[in-house]
Amino acid sequence: MMKKIAYITSGVNGIHRFTYNELSLLKDNGIDFNLCLTQLKKGPCMPKNEWVFFTANRFKAIKCFIVLLITNKEILKMFFEARKKNVLSYFFISLSLYSDIKKNDISSIHCQMGDEKLYIGYFLKKIMDIPLSVTVHAHELYSRKVYDNNDEIRELYSSCDQVLTISEFNSEIINKDFGVKKEKLKVMRLFPDIDVLNYVKGKTKILIVAHWWRKKGYDVLIKALKNLKRDDYVLWVVGNSYHTEDSIDVEKLVKENKMESQVAILGPQGSPILDILFQSCDIFCLPSYTEYYSDNNPSSREGIPVALMEAMAWGKPVIATDHAGNTELVEKFIVKEKDIETLTKTFEYLFDNKDKWNEYGKRNQQVIRDKYSKTNIDILVNTFNSL
Repeated sequence: MMKKIAYITSGVNGIHRFTYNELSLLKDNGIDFNLCLTQLKKGPCMPKNEWVFFTANRFKAIKCFIVLLITNKEILKMFFEARKKNVLSYFFISLSLYSDIKKNDISSIHCQMGDEKLYIGYFLKKIMDIPLSVTVHAHELYSRKVYDNNDEIRELYSSCDQVLTISEFNSEIINKDFGVKKEKLKVMRLFPDIDVLNYVKGKTKILIVAHWWRKKGYDVLIKALKNLKRDDYVLWVVGNSYHTEDSIDVEKLVKENKMESQVAILGPQGSPILDILFQSCDIFCLPSYTEYYSDNNPSSREGIPVALMEAMAWGKPVIATDHAGNTELVEKFIVKEKDIETLTKTFEYLFDNKDKWNEYGKRNQQVIRDKYSKTNIDILVNTFNSL
């Protein structure tokens, strides 16, 4: 029978990367879980769609408390214990999570937190009468609250059926300073994983650097890539929305086209991260297009995007549109505005001719050296000197 764990952790910046890896491997090894989050905010690693997860909620906690007052005589004792120890917040978080997991066939509780937040698991164990385990990390051992509440932490650890930690060094501290017997202690070393989200290895890396304005052509780019019907590429998106009327929600666009597995939203970036991305990508694409007023006059256009120049200066093949001044800059791989079909075919050509990337990149570098070097500032310098 497959084990099912109530796995408690925080999602303050999404799920920590090593926790995400741990949960993924648990599934692979036949351990099912309900992921119980004290909170969940957006971060690099978010729960997988197929994971069952719950987030603490004040309304659910109060409702559960009222129900348990009627059905469980011990709940009032737990309430007064929590109030005495000044951990009512963790008591009510445990009730909120209990209201979600009580209907599932949970065999044990695991807390990915070895400080006073362990009270969440502590109260859940009392309510559910099932085993409790905890993983203690280094930062928790040196917390001021842990030092100042040694007796309480000792009691918390003693309530656990198993205490895990990530090194022999930590294990010795937990044994000597917190009185956990060695037979109850296990060392589970962490493990690295690379390309967890499958956005790097074996992928053709396409980069776009642009604010989320409609004129940047994100909608055209996503549709063209979707038409490729292949999974050996990833789109790295650098930029974000200004939330103006001419903005586009790229994250929503990606979800609507079911492209989450092939698009990495990296947010706004500057040097040196942006330089690293330009250097690491294989192809740069910016399919800009003109927007119009109702009377057909242009309402928004590029000049010549600096991001295109930067990609060319890094020696990358670029794809652009016949938009505004782009044709003054880009000699190869210009497609018509909003021409999704031709853009798709251009990507296919580049994917099938990787041996020519270096040639195209070197030519782009030469264009930058010839026409778009820093010596162009002389025009402005001379202007100021002549006034």
